[in-house]
Amino acid sequence: MDLYLSQPTPRLMPPPAEPASLDAALRRAFDATHDVPVDYEVEPWQFYTIGADQAQAIAWLNARLMEAMVGVEAAQAAYDQWRSVPGWVVVTCLRVDDEQQQAHLKERCLTAMQRVSLSLWSESIRTSWITDLIVENHEFYRIVGIDAEREVAIGILWYGHAEKRA
Repeated sequence: MDLYLSQPTPRLMPPPAEPASLDAALRRAFDATHDVPVDYEVEPWQFYTIGADQAQAIAWLNARLMEAMVGVEAAQAAYDQWRSVPGWVVVTCLRVDDEQQQAHLKERCLTAMQRVSLSLWSESIRTSWITDLIVENHEFYRIVGIDAEREVAIGILWYGHAEKRA
């Protein structure tokens, strides 16, 4: 165990999860969402586990979208950073016409995502939540396989350790 002294109170952290156990940890994290209170027959969230080819395509799309705002070098740096992320889960929410009901559903979906993140964290698997403009892009929907008429993307959960690809 490592002792992190940079924290206001020292805390012990177990060693990082091994890549072979990342899939099992992710399944347990998804299972942790089943007790999120919902007012519907089905859970309004959907998790898309993203493979290496999809991650590369999303990273490339993000770089292309950023290039006009930040320049080629910064876009390349963003592409490299996004390509180094070991695990990706795209989180979507059921799409409904009523704005108030959509806000309620999104709240439930974010609660489910938080439970996934906390479950992974409890197993010493780092996470980061991304809500960049890319999640609103139609090409992003195509890459992931999201049905834009039935669901809305609310973010990307990155997980794992940079030196280990999930």
